[in-house]
Amino acid sequence: MKFEGVENLLQAVSDKKKILSESELKNICNEFDKKYIYESTSFENGDFTYEDVVFLLEDHSRQFPDKSEMVRKAIINNYHAIQSVHNLVKAKKQFDQNTVKDLHQILVEGIIPGGVYRTRDLFILGAKHVPPTYLKIYSKMDQFFAELNNPELKGLEKAAYAHLQILKIYPFMDANGRLARLLLNYQLELEGFLPISITKDLREDYYKNIDEFKINKKIEPFTEFIAELEEKRIKEFLERD
Repeated sequence: MKFEGVENLLQAVSDKKKILSESELKNICNEFDKKYIYESTSFENGDFTYEDVVFLLEDHSRQFPDKSEMVRKAIINNYHAIQSVHNLVKAKKQFDQNTVKDLHQILVEGIIPGGVYRTRDLFILGAKHVPPTYLKIYSKMDQFFAELNNPELKGLEKAAYAHLQILKIYPFMDANGRLARLLLNYQLELEGFLPISITKDLREDYYKNIDEFKINKKIEPFTEFIAELEEKRIKEFLERD
């Protein structure tokens, strides 16, 4: 399996980080964050270009009269959420219920009330899986965090589970996709990997592998999917001067 080979690259990543200066690592991180924010925020909304995102992140007060104000806010919020994740990873803090709610609140600040589990049932148009009733969200989330503490769940599979289970439960009214992608990278970084970004051209494979977990309870297809992205990211990182 590919993900086993990728996990063998962790030492090389650690060694590379040791020879790069703090400013070089910061530049690499900032470069990736801009790309990630653009791709995650525009995954379902193609309103902003990458150049627009970079322009906005340089000055959060900039306005775009011809574009969605909600997406503009989502971009800024995603930036703040990522910075929060970086700080939590540095502190080696595994996310818990409060962390997830806090991150969700950051993601939807000024858009909808955040950090509160949904209070009604949802039916996602075109989806093959129906999220559980809102009456079960607290118990489902308790099970989710309990499983994350299972010592047998680790590495890329743990990161995959963190992402997939949030999408399966769909605990909030909105921004579950952005939150799930954020938690994927949160867990990847805790496990020693590099964060990854899922581009629009991969949407078909992305959704297909998510459905394998939601419907058939198979985590391996999505784990292999992120392993390929992780391998590419690591190789690009190792090749940098």
